[in-house]
Amino acid sequence: MTHLRTSVDVDSAPVAIKTPIDRASGTARLKLPLVIPFLALMLYSCVSAASSREKTDIVYMRNGDKITGEIQSLEKGQLSVKPDYASSAFAIDWGKVERLESSQLFVVTDPNGVSYSGTLTAGPHPHTITIIESAKTTLPHESVVEIAELGSTFLKRMRGNIDLGTSFARSNGQKSLTLQSGLTYQSTKNIYTLNSNSQFTSQQETSDTNETTVKTAYFHQLRSSHWYGGGIANFLSSSEQQIALQSTLGAAVANRVIFTNKTNLNLIGGLGYTVQRNSDGSMSNGPTHSLDSAFAVQYSTFRFDSTTFDTTVWLYPSLTSPGRVRMTLNQDVYYKFLGDFYFRMSFYDNYDNQPVVGAPANNLGVSTSVGWSFH
Repeated sequence: MTHLRTSVDVDSAPVAIKTPIDRASGTARLKLPLVIPFLALMLYSCVSAASSREKTDIVYMRNGDKITGEIQSLEKGQLSVKPDYASSAFAIDWGKVERLESSQLFVVTDPNGVSYSGTLTAGPHPHTITIIESAKTTLPHESVVEIAELGSTFLKRMRGNIDLGTSFARSNGQKSLTLQSGLTYQSTKNIYTLNSNSQFTSQQETSDTNETTVKTAYFHQLRSSHWYGGGIANFLSSSEQQIALQSTLGAAVANRVIFTNKTNLNLIGGLGYTVQRNSDGSMSNGPTHSLDSAFAVQYSTFRFDSTTFDTTVWLYPSLTSPGRVRMTLNQDVYYKFLGDFYFRMSFYDNYDNQPVVGAPANNLGVSTSVGWSFH
């Protein structure tokens, strides 16, 4: 899914790649247009790991402990800190933090979605934080929902995740691969997200199948409010539904209905123009070009240092083809088990009530994978 966030989501969001199997050679081949974003993601992860900021930030705990390192982020009620002596960051319960000190630049977001940028220091009262830029802004800890590093370059303002899942059944020779990834870029007022999900399967005496979705969005905060305006670009390729490429480009507004350290709820509405190119030899029940309304619900809920549930639903009722409705559903469950590593279980459903002739209206799938998130 494409998730709207002020720190670097989403819905969910985050490029996943379909790679058909060459039956003659038994080797996997990646389609070039899909490989390029994936390679860019891998390149960024390497650059990111080598470009961390100075680890001179100080976290003071309520029990008197002091931790010196790099403050990476606050999200989902977890403050991520990477000490100089540790190979990876670890999470701290935000409710147990007394105060922060850092000369680095951060973006701090409150429950109303208002963002403040600057260096961090303790506030004048217990359990408060002061953001210093041209002016000083003080917030109580309970009003701090997210903290994100505000890097000086484009790369340093990004974060993301990538995960991989595979399976093999000897009895029927079935092989499957799942690739999922996400990138988010953040400045004080702007958010860009890219999320993708791909599964492909090969089995003896049957045709290979593959499924790829890519969802991107750019939003700009409107007058320090709950509202954001911007554009969306969503793509689908599905061998099961005989869709070579379905592209929806449009404009949208988003509203943060709930934004806390435990739950996020975003609503998106807009217009999109859809162009669908079917697989060779297939025929559509409906038009391949249409103007659609676009609506999305993005919901996340989480528990500290444990499990995250992300649900994203996109609905596309057609305006130029009355009666036609398309829908995509993504449900992800994450379980963090070691540092920045996690397990993910995913369920997806792509629905079209006027599918390609001979293709199913629904294409459902479930996958499990192991992933890594990076700042």
